[in-house]
Amino acid sequence: MSSEPMPLPLDRLTDCAPFEIVGIDLAGPLFLKYEGKVWIVLFICAVYCAIHLELVNSLSADAFLLALRRFIARSGRPRTIYCDNGTNFRGASNDLSKLNWRKILKEARTHKIFWKCIPPTAAWWGGWWETLVRTLKDLLKRTLGESVLTSDELYTVICDCESIINCRP
Repeated sequence: MSSEPMPLPLDRLTDCAPFEIVGIDLAGPLFLKYEGKVWIVLFICAVYCAIHLELVNSLSADAFLLALRRFIARSGRPRTIYCDNGTNFRGASNDLSKLNWRKILKEARTHKIFWKCIPPTAAWWGGWWETLVRTLKDLLKRTLGESVLTSDELYTVICDCESIINCRP
C-alpha cells in the first residue's frame, strides 16, 4: 500500500512576480535595551521562498497594518496572503490570534488582497513558510545568543538575517 503525496497548491506552482503570493507569520518577542519588546513579521514568498522581515513594537492590528504597508511599499502588493490565524500557536505565544482580524481584512480589501487562512487542524499547509521561520529563529539564536540590543542594532541584525536567507540556493 503506497500513499501518493498530496499535490502542491496551485499558488505554489504559479509563475508570478516575487511576493505576489505570500505567507505571513510572527516571531518573537525579542527584548530591546531600554525599549521593551518587539516582534518580527515575516512575509514569505510562496513561489521563490524569498523572505521579507519587518519589526513591530506591539501585536496590535495597527502595528501589523503599518508593517504590511511597509512591505507593500518595498516589495509590491501581494495578490494573495496566507496565514495560520494563530491557531497553531499554544499558550502565551498565541501572537497572531491577538490581532484584530476584522480591521486587517478590511484594509486588505482596500488593497485588493485575497486573504486565505489555513484550516485550524491543518498546520502542515503552512509548512512552506514555517521552515523559513525556523531558519530565521536559528540564525537569530546563533547571532544574538542572550544579547539585548537597541532597536537600530536589532534592525541591522534582522536585515542581515534576511539577506542570508535570501542568498541561499
